[in-house]
Amino acid sequence: MRWKKIGNLLMGALLWAIWIFGAGPARASGIPSEQEMEAVETLVEIGHIHLNFCVIPGGKPTILLEAGGGLDSREWKRLGPRLAKETGAAIVAYDRAGFGKSDLPETPHDMRREIEWLWQGLNKLELQKDLILVGHSFGGWMIRLFASEHPEVVRGMVFVDPFSNEIVDLLGMEYLDNHVLAGKILFDTSEPEKLSKFQRAVVRMVGEGLRPKMEVMRETSLPAGIPVVVITSGRPFLPKKEDQEAWRSSHEQLAASIDGATLVVAEKSDHMVPGRQPDVVIEAVKNVIDRDPQR
Repeated sequence: MRWKKIGNLLMGALLWAIWIFGAGPARASGIPSEQEMEAVETLVEIGHIHLNFCVIPGGKPTILLEAGGGLDSREWKRLGPRLAKETGAAIVAYDRAGFGKSDLPETPHDMRREIEWLWQGLNKLELQKDLILVGHSFGGWMIRLFASEHPEVVRGMVFVDPFSNEIVDLLGMEYLDNHVLAGKILFDTSEPEKLSKFQRAVVRMVGEGLRPKMEVMRETSLPAGIPVVVITSGRPFLPKKEDQEAWRSSHEQLAASIDGATLVVAEKSDHMVPGRQPDVVIEAVKNVIDRDPQR
């Protein structure tokens, strides 16, 4: 019973962290040696802040991993080396501003600014070209914006059980702003000076709710002609059946809106697909590399 209670608590935390919210097998050029499989952490100075990047050297393309909301590069700690080994690609994960080892800015959260910081970091690392974008949950929203802002460098995308414009349209901003799926904060914010760095980062990210974020995201468009895979969770994780149905429907709508996109169901996984079924993510990435018209 004790472990069941702990599991329930973790699932509650998971729901809140949703956004706070894969010819023969694909192989890229320059398959790294075993010694190169471990990620190298680098703090990159970008204006007045530092972002923490974790890089596994490799060949082309470069696979950029965007973590879920409230999470950081550690979400990819096990999956990243497997991707490097099976594709030969360079792997990049990072901590978004305020999370992990990255600095917490004093400025309000702005999605375009966050993408610009990422772009500057990739340029400083000379990893800004030939990108396969992989985004989990809120990270799916982030790669959607990145691809819209920098379409010329994106060669493929994998959405992993993503938060999306479609789920906002299905359930509504007001509903989601008061839902653990998006904007409801599950800790006391009445004494900001007592909050941890992580908690302050969450408050900053939630900001004024979904409206300013959707104003940005409604203007996005994806590059034409690139391979895209949308992975959706196969096992329910939301408390209400109608919310779970909307979650699946949002992924079906996203895949249907992208010419040539493939929808894949992670049958044995709840929302945490990268940890529960990493093979599904790896096969999706390999599929995207195989279908890359520039390969």
